[in-house]
Amino acid sequence: MPSLDFEPLTVIKREYLTADILSLHLQRPSKSALPAYKAGAHIYIQISDQLCRAYSLCGDPAQRSHYEIAVKLDPYGQGGSKALHQIATPNATLQVSAPYNMFELVDHAPHHLLVGGGIGLTPLIAMAYQLSREDTPFSFYIASSNEIDMPFRQLLDQKSWPVELCTSPRKLLDVASRLKTLPTGTHVYCCGPTGLINSVRDQCSDVPLAHWHEERFNADEPVSTTAYELYLSESDRLLHVKPGSSLLSAVREAGIHVESACEQGICGSCVVPWCDGDPVHGDQCLDDEERAEYIALCCGSCRSDRLTLEL
Repeated sequence: MPSLDFEPLTVIKREYLTADILSLHLQRPSKSALPAYKAGAHIYIQISDQLCRAYSLCGDPAQRSHYEIAVKLDPYGQGGSKALHQIATPNATLQVSAPYNMFELVDHAPHHLLVGGGIGLTPLIAMAYQLSREDTPFSFYIASSNEIDMPFRQLLDQKSWPVELCTSPRKLLDVASRLKTLPTGTHVYCCGPTGLINSVRDQCSDVPLAHWHEERFNADEPVSTTAYELYLSESDRLLHVKPGSSLLSAVREAGIHVESACEQGICGSCVVPWCDGDPVHGDQCLDDEERAEYIALCCGSCRSDRLTLEL
């Protein structure tokens, strides 16, 4: 889990890239250089006492005068994007963390294939800046239902990056054919809606796991279709969890406080030990070895009749 130390940054530019995607430029009041970062990094913004969310940096990592993010308004989300669209007015002050990276480019790869769509383009834009500046071979494959709703259209038109745009239905996105034309050892970086990521991963089944990199902005929140028991060993409590409830929801409904920052399965603040059951994981902050002992409550559930948490 990152150390979430925040500092005040000022909104110096605000513009809509599409009807529902807002671009923000954030700068220190002193205009001094911001902490350096590498492509793929994100920052956390403390939107309110209850809401802290992660946003990928989509500017050029070489410039440190300001940070650039893009925020998609999600009417069905938990309120973070709506609140940020409202409060991030010109000259407003936001509490922002230092950059934190879990989606970093690999050094010395023969080729990098960037695949994304919608708001998922944000970390890939930063990668394109970095790869282009370093003169590293890469391809940028973008899925979009139409060019009007595609963010960064103007920027991409200005750059000489090797970009291919697929505006056909996303199910026709043919990543497998492109991989056949790329060098052995190519690394694939994918970001976007869950359906797109799953489709691309299926087409990259021959790509070694170490060469596959993904980032999901909305954590998979697996829920159980049947009721189960949740035993909290530290407090010696037994909860009866209804179908359709996540672990975090069940614990909160029981009045038990659990630290939770991003609620996207990224930061690891709600990770707790588990045992005696069959949990379902949906996080991005744990590896398979860690999941054998720990679970992120914000995007976790249970497929067995009973699960024990150390709470």
